[in-house]
Amino acid sequence: MAEPDDASQVDALLDARPRSRARRWISIALLLLALGVAGRLLLRFLEGNTTPYYMAPIIRADLRPQLTIKGQAHLVGEITVRAPRDAMITALPMALGATVASGQALAVVDTSAFAQAMGADRLTLAAAHDQLARAFVDSRLASARLARYDKVWRESNHRVPSLDEMDAARAAARSAALAVRRDRALLDAAQRRLEDDMADLQAALPRAPIDGVVVQWLVAPGSRVQAGQPLLEMAPLGAPARVVVPLPPGIGPLPAGQPARVVIAGIDGAERDATLLRTGTDPAGVRQAVFALAPDPRIPPAAAATLKMTLPVRHHVLLAPNAALAFAPHCSTQPELERSSLCLLDRDGTARSVDIIAGPSDGQRTQILGGPVRPGQLAIIGWREAPDASASKPRSSGP
Repeated sequence: MAEPDDASQVDALLDARPRSRARRWISIALLLLALGVAGRLLLRFLEGNTTPYYMAPIIRADLRPQLTIKGQAHLVGEITVRAPRDAMITALPMALGATVASGQALAVVDTSAFAQAMGADRLTLAAAHDQLARAFVDSRLASARLARYDKVWRESNHRVPSLDEMDAARAAARSAALAVRRDRALLDAAQRRLEDDMADLQAALPRAPIDGVVVQWLVAPGSRVQAGQPLLEMAPLGAPARVVVPLPPGIGPLPAGQPARVVIAGIDGAERDATLLRTGTDPAGVRQAVFALAPDPRIPPAAAATLKMTLPVRHHVLLAPNAALAFAPHCSTQPELERSSLCLLDRDGTARSVDIIAGPSDGQRTQILGGPVRPGQLAIIGWREAPDASASKPRSSGP
């Protein structure tokens, strides 16, 4: 049955119709539904979050990374000093950073073998001296005897002594002279052997090739080294410093001249200006960057350095709170593993750990370079209430 036409003259004038009963009931139902939803939200707000975690969303936003990297300061022009001979290193008197002069001995080596050889050479040399002295005396006696025989031979008008005696005297004098020459040669040989052994001893000591400072020892006392083996690193006096730092994954190409700030351990603790010289890889294949510092004689060799650098802005990248990465070990079944992960809260209220590839950070947020993470997911950043000791950890899952 059609509804009665209750339209008034005003409704006709405004070309409007009064609301039907069905539309009024629909409006009332929608209003009641909205009030119910609002009440439920209000009740949930008053009761608070029922999960035991604090959470923050994964978002996409711009990031200006701030890098803080541990590295090491090196002096320009470092050279390697190698062992000149096979030897046993007994002591290293030069401490790291010690100043040495060119030609100065850098280590103490075991000289027992050299001492034995030189002792034998000195005994041989002393015996050669004695033998030469006896030969010289015999030669003088033989020469004196031959001189007397010659005098008597001339005065006796060649009658006495006999020819045989004269020949024997001459032969004895020649033999004594030859013995002197032989013993003098033996003495010279013994002297040369002693000098050679002393030279070998001096050559066995590693010596500084330049005036410089000791940067790093590559051997320890008690080590047996072979000829040509590296012993230590040293650098010239007054050499400028370079800071070498390993670059973490996710750091793109860096332009030469990139500014940075460096704190050198062991001196005043002040920040120093640094400039990027180059990037490359070390022998192990790790990517690293080399920064130049202004010359400063106070910078010790091989000192620990902390480098701080601001990278260009990265636009619309996936970001996670740093607190979420710090909380992640609590969510993993293997917290001892050194890896990057996040603890995400699923829609059913359970937490799970996922592995990610973490990139640079600005100190509050970290870029996610890879992993099963998408914007809008909730990452756990802390405990709302402390878990019971008997409670098990949240389940974890791989990517």
